[in-house]
Amino acid sequence: MGRAPDSRLQDCAVMVVEDEFFQADDLASALGRAGARLVGPFATVEAALAALERGEHVDAAILDTNLRGAAVTPVIAALTRRDIPYALATGYDRDMLPADWREAPVFQKPFEISALLEAIAELCCRRRQAGHGKGATDGAGPPGRGTVSAPRFM
Repeated sequence: MGRAPDSRLQDCAVMVVEDEFFQADDLASALGRAGARLVGPFATVEAALAALERGEHVDAAILDTNLRGAAVTPVIAALTRRDIPYALATGYDRDMLPADWREAPVFQKPFEISALLEAIAELCCRRRQAGHGKGATDGAGPPGRGTVSAPRFM
């Protein structure tokens, strides 16, 4: 029997950036069952950036680090500028990621979706407590952590 959905995800807008169809579908289904509002999924850096540039409201994001051979660096930079927290879902070992990426929760594939959802719920709660909840304008908060490094594996 599965765990009960985390009610902290209720109405949390979660961006999913993942190029593997089945992984993206599993994440989307789990987020939906938990009451989150799905943003995406997006399979390319360009599609994710376009959604952010359109002003799509995002409370937190789940990112694969490598999308069809392209590093997710521009998406991380855009999220950081908007003070949007993210978790990484990757096939790479944590030590292969740039140091500033390791500040985020990192889940190495294969991972338990319930553990990832718990981390995303915590990120959403922190963002809401910081005044970026529903109706807040993304980018209105403090600036991001600075520059975003390119990954060593690209």
